[in-house]
Amino acid sequence: MSDVSHSPPLARLHADELFVDVAPGLAARLLGSMEAVVFAPGETLCQRGAPAAALYLIEAGAARLTTPAGRETDLQFARCGEEAVAGLANYACTVTAETPLQAWRLPKAALADLAKARPGLAAEALLSLASHLGGEPVTAPARPKAAKSTVIPKADIVGWISVLIAPPLIYLAGLSANFTVHAAIFSAILAAAILMWVFSLVDEFIPPVIAVVATLFINLAPPSVALAGFASSGLMTLLGVFALSAVIGASGLSYRVMLWLLLRLPDRPVWQQATLLAGGYLLSPITPSGNSRLSLLLPLYRDMLDGLRLPERGAAATALMAATFSGAMLFSPMLSTSKSSNITAINLLPTQVQEQFLGLFWLVAAGVAAVGLTLLHLVAVRQLFPGDNPAPLPKDRIATQLQLLGPMTGAEQIALSGFAFFLIGAGSVSWHHVQPSWIAGCVLIGLLLSGVFSKQEFRQQLDWPMVFFLLGMDSITRIMDYLGLGNALAQVMTSSFGFIDGRISLFILAALATTLIVRLALPVTSGMLVATIILLPVANAQAIHPWICVFLTAMFSDIWFTPYQSSVYMQAVSQGFTAWFDERGFMRYNHLMNLARVAVAFLSIPYWQWLGLL
Repeated sequence: MSDVSHSPPLARLHADELFVDVAPGLAARLLGSMEAVVFAPGETLCQRGAPAAALYLIEAGAARLTTPAGRETDLQFARCGEEAVAGLANYACTVTAETPLQAWRLPKAALADLAKARPGLAAEALLSLASHLGGEPVTAPARPKAAKSTVIPKADIVGWISVLIAPPLIYLAGLSANFTVHAAIFSAILAAAILMWVFSLVDEFIPPVIAVVATLFINLAPPSVALAGFASSGLMTLLGVFALSAVIGASGLSYRVMLWLLLRLPDRPVWQQATLLAGGYLLSPITPSGNSRLSLLLPLYRDMLDGLRLPERGAAATALMAATFSGAMLFSPMLSTSKSSNITAINLLPTQVQEQFLGLFWLVAAGVAAVGLTLLHLVAVRQLFPGDNPAPLPKDRIATQLQLLGPMTGAEQIALSGFAFFLIGAGSVSWHHVQPSWIAGCVLIGLLLSGVFSKQEFRQQLDWPMVFFLLGMDSITRIMDYLGLGNALAQVMTSSFGFIDGRISLFILAALATTLIVRLALPVTSGMLVATIILLPVANAQAIHPWICVFLTAMFSDIWFTPYQSSVYMQAVSQGFTAWFDERGFMRYNHLMNLARVAVAFLSIPYWQWLGLL
């Protein structure tokens, strides 16, 4: 073998079916590693059993391939050494030059980046190798070529025009409403972020980052405020819970638990759905974040789909997701500790009221709503997603699977220990006074030190876009508080509620309208708090119990119509779970539950009168 001059390598590269549509950046890397070689008759290009070190693109000359059985055959394509592309360790066949042969040599290391960028490349290389072995061409179906269009969708054009026009108008409206200049400017920035969400112009985590950077660039707030979300304890909570969720799934613990549940539960969808719903309810008193609760439930949902063998995007899979999501969210307003904004909002109440509702009396007062929402959830799921499991569960097979799993592995034991440590620690905060965020941080450290959560998994398994989205929204809330934007909104809107005249039914409608309007712009936590600040003076003036005001804003702030309004739903979207359930069906369910929240508020009126709250 020796070096030889060849015609331009790019033409040869693009002439080969394996590389015909390689991206320019990857083509540049391949060209840099291509080596022109020549073989004399009888020289070996690939030796069976030798390390698969390179792929050869033959430009001139003939070669013969010897199969593992000793049969000689012609090359079906002007290439050999496909084992290097397919990721095999050694060559499966021997290829020998019959005539003086000119070729391009592509080292295996240079092909690795291409294989990562195009997952189907290894399969195509194996088909090429099969063609040599079989003596006739075996090709993969033609890859559909993506249509190259330079036309910008009309919705995007309208969206970007709105982003350019609306913020200046919002700024002028803020000044006319006696906002400070800085508050009016941030209102304009917030309007631009909302429009980016509404028109889906960019990924969901980008607008909060833009708002934070713009705040720092214009110096609307100091870095200690604008970046406070990224320096808050929420970061440690997210990292710890997300890491724990990833380990629970990767270790196989969630699969073991799923098999155990399916073996012991009645073979009915309602029981399987009730398991996920009850799991979220049980997590609610000790995990004050819907995102954290959903993160812990999603591995069980994924494994239950596999265990039940439910068809993708079918009614049964969508019903399971509805149960999982509602388990994480329906109980949020029912306890003072199930939502971080609940504790913050109750601090706005008189001391005597705080002492009364910080315990279980909050749940007692919300009893009708809690029971009503649960029943309406069960009815909605039954009506929207009817039908039983496609086939009876093979209990014998499940029992055999559990036996095959054997005793818990070390990784499963660590995952279970971390889960138990987090739940026990978060559930006993009143005794040891350690914040749940630091408990989650200890769980993260334990997972990293044990080795069950490696550097690669830390980089790939944690949902970093969702982390930035949530922390960015936290920063936006703190910027609003620093600029006094919530109080400014309250002053503008409070004078508009004179029509209530002490009637609780009208106050419920006013709370609904106020919370929905505020939630168009703000996330759940800040949206609830701003709505509470606006409505508390109204409740006091109308002789309506202030806890009812806090509870209504807590419940109505969970109403959402578009994905950007719910970070919990966005978490499921960002992790790819929408490939398994019917999004349209789930959204119909969500809209029904939005109406259910309004209905249970009115149904609670006689109960509140009986409790003496009205």
